Amino acid sequence: ELVCGLEAQDFSDEGLRMLFHAHLMHHSASRSVTVAHPAWLMVEARDAWIRQVEDDVTVSRSQRSLARVFDELGVRHEVERRTDDGYFSMDIYLPDYDVAVEFDGPTHYYH
Repeated sequence: ELVCGLEAQDFSDEGLRMLFHAHLMHHSASRSVTVAHPAWLMVEARDAWIRQVEDDVTVSRSQRSLARVFDELGVRHEVERRTDDGYFSMDIYLPDYDVAVEFDGPTHYYH
């Protein structure tokens, strides 16, 4: 009920992303419980999430090194490929195996 009186500008992008993340987790964990929200809110939350996925793409030196190893092995791969729904970016995707490789090198933990 409280949300029904709000508008998109009442939410920060971070708040919208957090809401969409919770929506994704809820959707994957339980389809038996329905969460009521205005339709526009989830559209705004999804758009904020996708903007971050599009804007937050960096390829580390370690990722490039790993991609070179795949090149040398003749393994077809794609660097920073987005999932079909656009919700996530995979560090390296191996399409022949339908496998995502997430590479969290040493600098990942030093933010």
